Amino acid sequence: MMIIVFFLLVSALIAYGITRYLDHKAKQLKIKSFLENKKQLNFSFFHEILGGMGRGTQRDIRDKFEDAGIYNRELLRYYSPVKAVLLAISIISIVLFVHDTKEMVIGFMMAVVGVIIVPDMYLAWRKKKLVEKNSRQLPYMLDMMSVCVQTGMTLEAAFRYLGDELKSFDKDLCYQIRKTSDAAEVKGMEAALVDLTRRIPTPQVRSFALTLTQNIQYGTSVAPVLSDLAEDFRNEQILVMEEKIGKLAAKMSAPLILFIMFPIVILILAPGVTRMMTGN
Repeated sequence: MMIIVFFLLVSALIAYGITRYLDHKAKQLKIKSFLENKKQLNFSFFHEILGGMGRGTQRDIRDKFEDAGIYNRELLRYYSPVKAVLLAISIISIVLFVHDTKEMVIGFMMAVVGVIIVPDMYLAWRKKKLVEKNSRQLPYMLDMMSVCVQTGMTLEAAFRYLGDELKSFDKDLCYQIRKTSDAAEVKGMEAALVDLTRRIPTPQVRSFALTLTQNIQYGTSVAPVLSDLAEDFRNEQILVMEEKIGKLAAKMSAPLILFIMFPIVILILAPGVTRMMTGN
C-alpha cells in the first residue's frame, strides 16, 4: 500500500511540475515572439489537449470549484485530466508491483476512492463551509447595502459597488455579489437573486432575496428593511452561539469521566488491590 501512495504522490508532483513548466515556457515564448516579432514554437497545444478532456462536464466542474471557493480557471481545465492520469498510473502500479489478488482488489478500491471520490468529497466539504461563512458575513453586507441605498444608489448600482469594494473584506462573498450583479445586467435582478439562493441555499439568503424581490415588485423602501434584517440575523447568530455554548457542558462530561474520573478511581483502588493480591 505504501508503494501505491508513493506513486500517487510522485505522479501528482510530476503532473504539477509539467503544468507549471509549460505555463512558464509558453509565457516566455509569447514575450520573446512579441519583442522580436518572430514566430516561435508554442506549447499551448498541450493545454488545449488537456483542457479538452472531459469537456462535457466542464460546466459541472466549474460550478463545483466556484461553490468551493476555488476561482482559478487553470485548475478547472486540468481537474478531469489529472484525475484520469492519476487513476491510470495507480492501476498500472498496482498491476506491476502487487501480485496477491486480495491486495490487488483492495488497491484498486483505494485508487478509485482516493483519486475519484476523495477530491469531490473535499470540494463538497469546502462548499458547506463556504456557505456557512457567507451566511455569517451576510449581516455586514446588508448594513453596507443599506447605506448605499440611503445615499441614493439603486439596487443594481449597490450590488455593482459592493462587488468591487468587498474584495478586501471577504473575497468569497464579494465573488457571489459580483456574480449576482453581472447576472442582473443580463437577465434581471429577480432572476439573479433566484440564482443567488441556489448557490447559497440558507434561510438568511432566501430572506434577503425575498426582501429585495418584494421591493422590486411593490416599490417599498428597502434601506430600513435591510437594516432590520441585518439585526435579526445578528440576533439569530448570537442565539446559535449561546446554544452551542450551552451544549459544551454535556459534551465535556464524557471526556471528564473517561480521562479524569476513571484514572482517579484506579489510582485510589490500585494500592489496596495490589496488597490484597500479594496477601499483605
